[in-house]
Formats: sequence, structure tokens, C-alpha cells
Amino acid sequence: MFLFLFISLFFSRVWALDIPHKTYQLPNGLSVILIEDHSIPQVTVDIWYAVGSSDDPKGASGFAHLFEHLMFMGTQRIPQGEFDTRMETYGGWNNASTANDYTNYYSVGPSALLDLLLFLEADRMVGLDITQQKLDLQRDVVRNERRQNYEDQPYGSIWLSLSEMMYPPGHPYHLEGIGSHEDLEAATLNTVTQFYSDWYMPNNATLCVSGDFDPNTIEEKIETYFSPIPAQKLPKRFVAEEQQQPHTPEVTLYDQIQIPAVVLAWHSPKYLSPGDAELDVVSQVLAGGNDGRLISKFVLEEERVQEMHVFQYSHQKGSLFIMQVFVRPGNDLQKLVADIHAEIAIIADQSNPITEEDLRLSVKDLEMNFYSGLESNLARAEKLQSLKHHTGSTSNIQMLLSRYQDIQLQDVHTTIQKYLSPEKAGVIYVYPKGEEQ
Repeated sequence: MFLFLFISLFFSRVWALDIPHKTYQLPNGLSVILIEDHSIPQVTVDIWYAVGSSDDPKGASGFAHLFEHLMFMGTQRIPQGEFDTRMETYGGWNNASTANDYTNYYSVGPSALLDLLLFLEADRMVGLDITQQKLDLQRDVVRNERRQNYEDQPYGSIWLSLSEMMYPPGHPYHLEGIGSHEDLEAATLNTVTQFYSDWYMPNNATLCVSGDFDPNTIEEKIETYFSPIPAQKLPKRFVAEEQQQPHTPEVTLYDQIQIPAVVLAWHSPKYLSPGDAELDVVSQVLAGGNDGRLISKFVLEEERVQEMHVFQYSHQKGSLFIMQVFVRPGNDLQKLVADIHAEIAIIADQSNPITEEDLRLSVKDLEMNFYSGLESNLARAEKLQSLKHHTGSTSNIQMLLSRYQDIQLQDVHTTIQKYLSPEKAGVIYVYPKGEEQ
């Protein structure tokens, strides 16, 4: 597989990239993706539900993530704790994640484990056993996760503040997906059960089986386990308005840290829309290595910055272009922000423009990252799942590469001018506790 990826990287301009696969849909609306690969005796069962934290009910932030936890708490046929035990006994493992716009569940194991993995996934799609005791347990788990990963984690409060700073109340991205303590405490058995009924159904899901399976029997197996589950009517989804400015332009935080930090964020194009790929290129040019414009100036030459990360944080209902900057003590954070804006302006007005060589190297790095993300059965399943979720089709994976390869230099400069102006930026200043004025 690695050799295939290596060759594909150097001939991607000649050969269209493809992950050989088959797609179809069951009568109940379940979409199916099959990726056959017999290189190792392993199989992945990966299911995406088109529901994420942006679909949390009003006053119920964190519901999608809380529900991800509840999905491992047993069904009417598989008692609590046995979901993991049954697959781990035979060498399998599983995990899940909740994003803004989807929740995915995946299980990986030896090929002989396929029937069990399919059965377990179908069983919890329709037969989840939600009790008050399980809700109370997982509510506490999620609240502790919020404390550990955000409230007590150095710099963790940034990510709680960022969403509120950039998006207005009522926007589906206004609150971080972990949810608030108040909303999690207010969750009831009725509201959680309703969330399950609203979103967890075959016509809101895509199942991908990737790896070493028998192509002559796989469709019959999927039909056996999933076709009895009925389709349901989906709730009306919230339509988000495109954002141009941060809701709050500036936020100051004090945290248990030794090194101050700054986060700059701009609203940017949603995933796969014009400008999204260009900003991936911009992130590489600015901070993709020691030659990155901002790394070279502020980290290596002036030594005002200890570390810097720049990335396009792409989502379905709108994205953020983010700079996370860890500042050496003794430097003025406001002055640094002004100088970062000035450096971007120099690129935007082409006083020191991005060059064709900058573009070529950035695209090369993005291509390499793309191909390295296709090496496992799970990675290929996730790539096609993402393509299906965001475009409605798996037929054009080459587009994910071509959107970089087809970028023109003027497109990059135009995108910088359009999105990365100082007046459109939100800024979070983070100081060590004890420096409050």
C-alpha cells in the first residue's frame, strides 16, 4: 500500500486518484460503501451519522457528544460493558468521535470478526437501552472530560472562548461541542431519548465496510443486520447564516500558564467551497516549517515567539482560519498582533508576495499529507465517508487533490485579501494568572 501511495504522489497529475469501492443504498435509506482490500486479514466497520454538536437542541449543548458516550452503554440484547468485551475478546477494538456536523463510530478487528461488528453496530442503531443510571454516569464522565480537557488544561479555556467569540448566540457553532455544565446537568431521560429517536436511524447514516471481506456475501450480511431497521422522518435542520465578523472582536483570559499566548481567528469559507483550499496553502506558506513567513520572522529571526501553529479549521457551516501563537515572556502581545497583521498585509498587497515556488512546495506538502492519510483501511473508510457526507457522493476523490493542484497564484493572494484583514479578526489574549491589572 505504501508503494502505491508513493507512486500515486508522483504521478497524480497523470493518473486520477481512486479508491476502488462500491456504493449502494438499502430500501430503508442506509447508504453503504464497500472498500475491498485483502492485503491484511483485517476489516473495519465505520458508520457516520449526520448529526453533530451543531444539532444540539436549544439549551442542550453537549448532547451529541453525551450521546456518543451513551452509545457504548449497552442495548436490550447486549448488556452494559459487553459491547467492548465481545469484540476485544477476539482481537477487535473500537472508538468514536463527535464533530460539529457528524458523529462517527468505528470498529476494527480480524476478518473473522466481521459478523459480530456488523451485528453490534446494527443492534445499537435501534435497540439502545438508555436508563437514568446510565445517563447520570455518562453525564459525570462528560463533565469531568470538560474539566480535564478545557478548564484544568493549560490553554484549554481558549477553545471554550473561541466559539463564543466568533459566533453569535443562536448559531450552531456558538458553543464548543463539549457542552456547558448547566446544559449537561439539565439533560433528562426524556430529552436524551428524543435525541436518539430524532437522529439515529438508517436514513441518516452511512455504513462503510473496508478491508478483507468476501464480496460474494458482504451485501447479504449487511441486509440481514440492517434492513429490518425502519426509516424515520428527520427533524428540520438549522440553517446557519454565513459569518463575516467575530461576534466579540477581543477577549482576554488569565490561565495557569507560564508562557503567554495569542490566538487570532478569521471567518473563512466552509469546507470544499472556493477559498478553503487556498487557505490551506496560506497556512503552509505562513507556518508550514522553518521557511514559513511567520515562523522565519517571529520565531527564528526576532525570537519573540516560541511556537506558532496556523491552520484552516474547515467545517460544513463555515470555517475558521486560526493562528495559535505562544509568545516568549516580556513581549507585548498587542504589538505582536499588530506586527502579524502587518506581515500578512505585505503578502496581501504583494509587496512580498507568495511565489510560484512557495505555491509548488505548499501543494507538494499537502499532497504528501493527503496520501499518508490513506494508508489504513480505517483511513480510507474515513476519507470516503467524509466525501460522501460533504458532497453526497464518493465518486470524485480526485477532486480533494485537484482543488490544491489547480490553484493559481492570484487565487491565493485574492483569498488573503478577502478574508484575512485586521478588521475581520477575532483575538484572544492569554496571560498567566497573577498578571491581572
